[in-house]
Amino acid sequence: MLNFIRRDATRREILLFIFVLIVMSVLYGTPRLFSQGFSWAFLIELGVDCLIMALACLPIWWLHFRKLTKIPIKRRFALHLATAMMYYAIWVLLYYFYNRAVGLPVMTRQQVFQNIGPNLLFYVQVFSSLHIDLFFREREQQLLREQALKELAHKGEISALKAQIQPHFLFNTLNSISASLPNEQEHTRILIARLADTFRYALQSTQQETVPLSQELEFMATYLALEQVRFGKRLQVNIQSFPNAGLVEIPPMLLQPLVENAIKHGIEPSIEGGFVQIRCVHEYGKTHIVIENTGKAYRGNLDEIFNGDGVGLKNTAKRLAHQFNEELHISKNEQGCLKIDFYVNS
Repeated sequence: MLNFIRRDATRREILLFIFVLIVMSVLYGTPRLFSQGFSWAFLIELGVDCLIMALACLPIWWLHFRKLTKIPIKRRFALHLATAMMYYAIWVLLYYFYNRAVGLPVMTRQQVFQNIGPNLLFYVQVFSSLHIDLFFREREQQLLREQALKELAHKGEISALKAQIQPHFLFNTLNSISASLPNEQEHTRILIARLADTFRYALQSTQQETVPLSQELEFMATYLALEQVRFGKRLQVNIQSFPNAGLVEIPPMLLQPLVENAIKHGIEPSIEGGFVQIRCVHEYGKTHIVIENTGKAYRGNLDEIFNGDGVGLKNTAKRLAHQFNEELHISKNEQGCLKIDFYVNS
């Protein structure tokens, strides 16, 4: 991964250097082009000048952007005062050997001093561009790292929320089985089989980010069947869905704490009991999920419902906010019992 990033950075730096070199060559060469006209000699001279400037920049680039990358940026900027002179010395030396090789006169001392300004301006433009590009690349990498850390933290929090919810639900399910033990053994066997299904789903949920809504509803039907053994005729169940529920993805174990809350606060305290309804409908391009119950009316303040000791509602609200940026809405139905609803993406 690091090698790939390094290769990509080198490619960007080379392309940026070539762009700056072309722009500067055009700017420097345009006045001579208008005064002397186009000729092959002019083109060759311009090409040689570009090549020598590129070769003179190469060791400076390696020093600042490969060898000394660990040095603080302020010290690297100060170092440019020395490396700028190094660049110009290399440029003068390369031109010296080139002129000797092709039989041209070497530069005089006056010409050496006259070329300092244009070369240093080129140096500043090239390495300023490279440093700006480096700044934005490091900024992009920092943002990617921050995003990765947020995702890791988010996954860790989701796992922690699941870990809090699952034992809570398993404990209540075991109570249902314990209450049924004096009955017929066949009946107990069915309960254990259903419990095995719930265990299996609970374990699988720790390994999946989302599950089909239809699968979550099947799990809720199994869970509520276990609770019906506990409450008998006091608990009536109604689950409504739509044909394409299998295409909707939701976080696993999302509905269970909401249904458990309905049973705990609506069905269990009521002598007559009541019904728990899960209703899923497709509307406004999203899936609307509603969980409500009858039984004992809720007497508390809805505005303070998340301030209690229970973790089910608070954890579910956090999961919805993290994964769908949706709110968990709580209201009262006509019987004065809780009605919980939310939206997820279809």
